[in-house]
Amino acid sequence: MTLRLHNTLTRKAEPFTPADPARITFYTCGPTVYDFAHIGNFRAFLVADVLRRWLESPLCAVTEPNGEPHAGPRKVVHVMNITDVGHMTDDQNVDGAGEDKMEAASKRLLEAKKSGALPPGAPADIDPADPYAVAAYYADAFRQDAKLLGLKVVEDAERDPARMPRASDKVAQMIEMISALIAKRCAYVVGDPGIPGTAVYFDVSTFPEYGRLSGNTLDTLRAGAGGRVRADTQSQKRHPADFLLWKCDPAHVMKWPSPWGEGHPGWHVECSAMAREALGDEIDLHSGGEDNIFPHHECEIAQSRSATGRPRFARHWLHVRHLMVEGE
Repeated sequence: MTLRLHNTLTRKAEPFTPADPARITFYTCGPTVYDFAHIGNFRAFLVADVLRRWLESPLCAVTEPNGEPHAGPRKVVHVMNITDVGHMTDDQNVDGAGEDKMEAASKRLLEAKKSGALPPGAPADIDPADPYAVAAYYADAFRQDAKLLGLKVVEDAERDPARMPRASDKVAQMIEMISALIAKRCAYVVGDPGIPGTAVYFDVSTFPEYGRLSGNTLDTLRAGAGGRVRADTQSQKRHPADFLLWKCDPAHVMKWPSPWGEGHPGWHVECSAMAREALGDEIDLHSGGEDNIFPHHECEIAQSRSATGRPRFARHWLHVRHLMVEGE
């Protein structure tokens, strides 16, 4: 049976056509480890796992670039990241503004520790003020749950950690990509290096296809995109939809040196940098939850294609619907 998938980018079901039908590159946006993954999160990961298993099956045929079917089995190189930096604020807007999720997680663990009711598996000596310790705890909890569910990518990562890269280990690659975008005039710096508040933004006007994945237009985004572009963060940007690549914040616990001062990366550049290092400039399949379509995956496409100069970032985009429980 020749596989057809709904492609979010084209909004239609189409034959799945990888660059090399004998070796498929597959990237899944993984967990953000400021809390336990819930059943809705795992639904998206399980869909990716089932699809990966089918792609590996001898019963699954994919379409060759020449249009001919190509029978399995085949190798699937599946990578799922762990986000432990860069997505620690509100994921529903371009700017990543709002409550710091790691700080909220630290407060929860601190209260639990004070009351003597730490969650299962939390070491008694865990320091809730250490975001790395908090992230490591929730990352370990995710891996244990994922193993119970039989996710193959977790088994892969036990043999090859590159299959589940941690964002905090790949900041150098993110800085390299940001520097390339600045050199190509696709990104710009606001402020002076080393000064708190200095930021690097991607200039969406340099990427005419921005909005194609989500169906947004720059005019819609200028108007606020239904609350996903915050009015109170626009003064230093050229366009309201310009998104954060780096923030200079030397007072933050999670910080790294950069040409623009000590600080941390934005959420979107993380996946672009990790996918590129693990799978190359162009990948066959990219999956995630439907909440990733905008802004995350829209921004990934813009910065990845701008950095590499390639005509596409992923050949096929697959998004999983939310799991609804009693209407919510």
